[in-house]
Amino acid sequence: MIIYGPIPSRRLGQSIGINNIPPKTCSYSCVYCQLGRTNKMEIKRRDFYKTEDIYKEIEKKLNQLETKNKKVDYLSFVPDGEPTLDINIGRSIKRLKEFHIKIAVITNASLLWKDQVKEDLMEADWVSVSIDSADEGIWRKIDRPHKKLEHKAIINSIIEFSNVFKGTLVTETMMVKGINDSDVCIEKIAEKIALIKPEKSYILV
Repeated sequence: MIIYGPIPSRRLGQSIGINNIPPKTCSYSCVYCQLGRTNKMEIKRRDFYKTEDIYKEIEKKLNQLETKNKKVDYLSFVPDGEPTLDINIGRSIKRLKEFHIKIAVITNASLLWKDQVKEDLMEADWVSVSIDSADEGIWRKIDRPHKKLEHKAIINSIIEFSNVFKGTLVTETMMVKGINDSDVCIEKIAEKIALIKPEKSYILV
């Protein structure tokens, strides 16, 4: 299933989800992931689903909703993995703009150090990035990243992106008891978020 919904969201209203990545294909294997461990750990971007197939699925869903007099607030890239692994995500966002509906992307930000990923996400209207720790050791413990990823590079790339992104940028932090919920950890995360200057910061427990 490439798309699902619409589903109600406190942040995005009525949102159609876009599953542009096969299940559990991700750059992280977070301890808190409701889908369990990642079985396809990747950081190399590649083609998964064709932009035109996603477009047609969205078009079909919107036509169905129109007959029921229902409206959609966002088209949201929220797959069962990391959406920016999709090398076509920028192209897909541009194509979906034709529906004149805002585009959201929820990403762990692990690939933002790649210039092309930054460029792709610049096309979105609303982007959520994860920042679960300001400490590399704790980051590796909670997010269990691909071994070739570097925490400092990711944090710096989020800050760089925040300085040029024209849409709405928010951060999301998952607090896990005994790992990143100490006062020291929270203070350090807050310091990084202050540098990012998001529209909002969401804390999940």
